[in-house]
Amino acid sequence: MALFTPSQGFRTLDWQSNTGVRTTRSVSGKTFRVKTGNQSWSFKLTSPALTREQFMADYSFFVQLEGMLNSFTIVPPTIGSTRGTASNTVTVNAGYSAGQSLVKANGGSGTMKKGDLIKFSNHDKVYMLTEDVNMDASSEDSFSIFPALTTAVAGSTTITYNSVPVKVFLDTNQLKFVTQADGLYRYEVVLNEDI
Repeated sequence: MALFTPSQGFRTLDWQSNTGVRTTRSVSGKTFRVKTGNQSWSFKLTSPALTREQFMADYSFFVQLEGMLNSFTIVPPTIGSTRGTASNTVTVNAGYSAGQSLVKANGGSGTMKKGDLIKFSNHDKVYMLTEDVNMDASSEDSFSIFPALTTAVAGSTTITYNSVPVKVFLDTNQLKFVTQADGLYRYEVVLNEDI
């Protein structure tokens, strides 16, 4: 599972949260909703204009994935790191079971902001903070997350909050690119979180 670093970054990011919900409407008009499956992230990335050499460096990486078959990791641009001032290693204090949406940890200092992405070192899943976190390096801090934990988190698990890698796979088996009259190349990829 290689980390993909684009040759020239990306021009745009289109981020999406996906939650499976089945909706049924009865004859009387009452609507029933039930959650089906886990939440996942997906996103579309658009490259800037690239020279042939720059483009081929990126395209050759994607071709080796064999479409949707293999996964890789990528740090999403713009939102891949905290907007706060967090520093130091943040470590979970105790074990937490799947289904919990509040985790306590300590060791960090500074702040993390609501909407920041985090990842636990024993998870492939990426979570989003739903409340700001103010850390002082000595007390226990509360991390409210979405979605709820998909698997258990053990005590002494660390939390990544900068350059958060998302494990993903391509949304299609077809890889096309477009060249322009100016001789430059552009591409878009849609990626789905692989949990």
